[in-house]
Amino acid sequence: MKLSPQEVQARLREPKESVCFIDVRSLDEFQSGHVPGARCVPLDRLEESLAALPRDHLILLGCQSGRRSQAAFERLRAQGFQNLAELAGGFSAWQGAGLPVAAARRSAIPVQRQVMIVAGALVAIGTFLGLWLHAGFLAIPALVGLGLFQAGLSGWCGMAQLLEKMPWNRSPLAGGR
Repeated sequence: MKLSPQEVQARLREPKESVCFIDVRSLDEFQSGHVPGARCVPLDRLEESLAALPRDHLILLGCQSGRRSQAAFERLRAQGFQNLAELAGGFSAWQGAGLPVAAARRSAIPVQRQVMIVAGALVAIGTFLGLWLHAGFLAIPALVGLGLFQAGLSGWCGMAQLLEKMPWNRSPLAGGR
């Protein structure tokens, strides 16, 4: 079942014991702005968070445009969750409707900047070591370059995935509800 942003807002006004809004975007996306009262459970961590999700509540799912929340809907349905709904059009539709937006305080550098820092450091260190100690170290910047090339082509970055799992980037069920 898909609900309009206005219908979701009305549902979120119900007692918090009966409704749970799960935002399945990445923590970076969530922290830049989200539906007030939402919890952040990134789609790639949904299965490991099942025990923390209430089975007796309506679970509202949202993401940026609706694709990830649809995938989350299907995964939760397959796990036996029955009381599910999606924010139609995702957070983009929520913002487009002029509804309130909450932003979490940022304590960490955004993951994409962390990727640039780590990749740049690996390239610099690998190049320095390759030129001054042993040519074998030049494999480090070559592998980093290939990884960034692959990430640009596919939209999937292994380094970003790894960094998102670091303790400073994790927030178990972030949010207020």
